[in-house]
Amino acid sequence: MTTFVEGKNRINIESLNKDIEQFSAVHPITKDMKLTHKGVSRLVMLDRYSYKDTTKKTLKVGDFVVLTVKADPKFPARGLGFIESIDWKSKTAEVKVEPEYVSVLDDEKEMKTGVVKRSLDTIDKPLEVYYEQIAMRNATGLSSVEISEDKRKEWFQKYYEELSSLNFIPAGRVLYGAGSETEVTYFNCYVMPYVRDSREGISDHRKKVMEIMSRGGGVGTNGSTLRPRNTLARGVNGKSSGSVSWLDDIAKLTHLVEQGGSRRGAQMIMLVDSHPDIIEFIISKMQNPRILRYLIENTEDEQIKKIAEEKLKFIPLTETEEDLYQGILNYKNIPGQGGFSDAVFREAEEKLRTGGTYSVHNPEFLTGANISVCITKEFMDAVENDDYYELRFPDVENYTEEEMKAYNEKWHEVGDVRQWEEMGYGIRIYRHIKAKELWKLINICATYSAEPGIFFIDNANEMTNAKSYGQQVVATNPCGEKIA
Repeated sequence: MTTFVEGKNRINIESLNKDIEQFSAVHPITKDMKLTHKGVSRLVMLDRYSYKDTTKKTLKVGDFVVLTVKADPKFPARGLGFIESIDWKSKTAEVKVEPEYVSVLDDEKEMKTGVVKRSLDTIDKPLEVYYEQIAMRNATGLSSVEISEDKRKEWFQKYYEELSSLNFIPAGRVLYGAGSETEVTYFNCYVMPYVRDSREGISDHRKKVMEIMSRGGGVGTNGSTLRPRNTLARGVNGKSSGSVSWLDDIAKLTHLVEQGGSRRGAQMIMLVDSHPDIIEFIISKMQNPRILRYLIENTEDEQIKKIAEEKLKFIPLTETEEDLYQGILNYKNIPGQGGFSDAVFREAEEKLRTGGTYSVHNPEFLTGANISVCITKEFMDAVENDDYYELRFPDVENYTEEEMKAYNEKWHEVGDVRQWEEMGYGIRIYRHIKAKELWKLINICATYSAEPGIFFIDNANEMTNAKSYGQQVVATNPCGEKIA
């Protein structure tokens, strides 16, 4: 038995079912199965949710595979195809790519023939090519908790009917994990508790994020409990590198951890609007030198200007480069213009006018996460009333030994500087900032770099039913951010 799969190539069902016999979690293909989906939906199903022969013990010529068709370092493009040849010694294979993915290819020869040579590490063989197979696996896994065989059969049938008819579609991690006999999470996203403000606390938080991400979960973190940059760390008689640097370290896990399944990792990292590091946090992901220059030239706030200057990188022209650009401009009013286009003249004028090239320092900073500012009602009131706003944090530098003990034990459970002050602990006001300047900064950066987002944390805590359980909203995960 064979079946068509978008294009002229066919999947050999008999051969695939023979291979499936070696995998206890996978259900064989039957004649009544029909759901393969189309286009992007099919690719997503096969790439993210289908059970695969990860060891490639059944991989052979003629097999239907998912592969990386474009090896972009950050955003590789995936596609579908059929194995034409395998070189086990070099661990490479030639794959005939499905027609709709040929346009993604970079190489002219590959585009012409549709045949690409790729490392076996970038090729996966899906064993579930029909959605009904995934539904069967899910139904098997979800019903397995029943204590009797009769109940397992009953609930298998109920689950399968709902899933295969598409009346109910579970979250992606359930589709991938349920019944797969692997230790992956069934939850798409998590929110972590506030980070304990210590090396041990940060390390413990980092470890938990790493474990969640390795099993396929996205993570939300609020770093507002981490002390600001240059604050005294009395235990080592040194100064803190600041909340933003530690949050960048946590964000890097997105690039480092291989996730369960094949989806790209996701993190959401947040900082409250009153945190003394909030300006650094907002500007940290700005990749547009022109916007940084705009901030430097137009802001009324000296700290915003200073941090924008620290982020902006300028490489002056060498004497040779100046001569070359000037030599180009010398042809501007000469007939024929020396063969240079108007675009070349504009670039030469721009280079000589600016005197060099602008870029940014640390372009990879915090790129492992989306970032958002936790917006409080006090801040929005200050914006509307055109007032100044306090950036503040617990006064750890002046705490007594007893107060420091309480800080280490309780601060990460509270997490809100307003509540901490109400509890009688000292607060240090690091500075006053014009609320509208901070609001303007958030909006400029969000407009030109799509970050930060904003999360109205007070509103969330007012409306959540978590209050009934004595809990609070700490942050949101990458699935739950709201931008207004």
